[in-house]
Amino acid sequence: MVEPCWFAVQTKPRHESRVLHWLRERSGLSVFLPRVEETRKRRSRRVTIVEPLFPSYLFVQMKFEPAPWDAVRWAPGVKRIVGAEEVPTPVPADAMALLIERCGAAGVMQWRPSFHAGEPVRVVGGPFAGLEGVLERPTCRGERVRVLLRMLGSTTPVEMDVTDIELAS
Repeated sequence: MVEPCWFAVQTKPRHESRVLHWLRERSGLSVFLPRVEETRKRRSRRVTIVEPLFPSYLFVQMKFEPAPWDAVRWAPGVKRIVGAEEVPTPVPADAMALLIERCGAAGVMQWRPSFHAGEPVRVVGGPFAGLEGVLERPTCRGERVRVLLRMLGSTTPVEMDVTDIELAS
């Protein structure tokens, strides 16, 4: 007996939710749409939105048999099942398990920086690359932090993207 595997399915742009509901309701397949929560600024207000982690893609667990294969291929909004030369490629089970675990029961990944105030950090991007300092605090914008950099014999506070720093060894 063939075990069901996870396959990546490419959808038309912004049709992920439509395909998710169609496949769950009509075919009864296990479908997973990993999403990420983001905070953005709109009209001087901060709003939290939830978007697909992989735009235009979702994952379906199915056996490689004609009935589920056709149900997915012909679902409204589906472009294709990802694979090579018309043969779908299963997504590794350990990768899917990790993704499902990180997204939790709601299927939404909560991205938060793993840095804490007072930790030594090194700047890896931007105009201050190579300098070291101490993380002071996150700023009011979720993707930015305030770092106290050591330069010119003093400590200077600098605001930068969280992606531009790493923990110093």
